Amino acid sequence: MSQDKEQTINRQELKLETQQFRDRIAQVFGEAVDNPESAQDIAFHMTDWDSDLVELVELYQHPQKLSDDEFEIAIYKFLAHVPNHLAAAKKLAGMGPIEDVFEVGVFEKDE
Repeated sequence: MSQDKEQTINRQELKLETQQFRDRIAQVFGEAVDNPESAQDIAFHMTDWDSDLVELVELYQHPQKLSDDEFEIAIYKFLAHVPNHLAAAKKLAGMGPIEDVFEVGVFEKDE
């Protein structure tokens, strides 16, 4: 089986696995947080970026597969989409807002 076909199958399977993962998060956090709607929101924010996760894993497994431009675009896509979801899930889970733990100016606008 070609790698492209395997990847297509993985993406199809991912939809079902994502729903199962989302349901499990909602169940677990439904008991951990005061608001059941917040548990659903946590589940959404932890799973909306499943395709980004697949792409990142592919980059880890095959870092030379893409051109430098394609590689850079894939990283930018991940950075543009995933961190805000993680920040929202963290806040909804009662863990507080994101912090600038590496002191890189996370809250400062880029020039």
